[in-house]
Amino acid sequence: MSFRRDFVTKPIFSWARGVLPPMSDTEREALEAGDVWWDADLFTGNPDWSKLLANAPATLTAEEKAFSTARSMNSARCSTIGRSIGNGRDLPPEVWDFIKVHKFFGMIIPKEYGGLVFRPMRIPKWCGRFRRVVWPPPLP
Repeated sequence: MSFRRDFVTKPIFSWARGVLPPMSDTEREALEAGDVWWDADLFTGNPDWSKLLANAPATLTAEEKAFSTARSMNSARCSTIGRSIGNGRDLPPEVWDFIKVHKFFGMIIPKEYGGLVFRPMRIPKWCGRFRRVVWPPPLP
């Protein structure tokens, strides 16, 4: 028996059900597709920290490690190219070729479509590293 649940939450939910449109099939599929994992514990206000700490930290696969080391060495070579950006504020063709050849735009695309299918955990770091090396252009 909870005062808040019985006299506040239930009436608000009943009212909202009558006012809001019904859930579409797409919305239902999206909600049923995954779970909230540890976030649900966090938002209860009493998270189970042992549940979080029981998971091993994310690590890179051998393919992701190889990509990371090879690209960081090669991106240094783009440093001088990237500094030569002119008034058009565009990357030179050599840098675009580097991005295309090494599939920077295909990191999350499945292999059957020519991508690299890397996990999202590392992609922002690679992009950030490449951005720092190539961008910003020199001030006029």
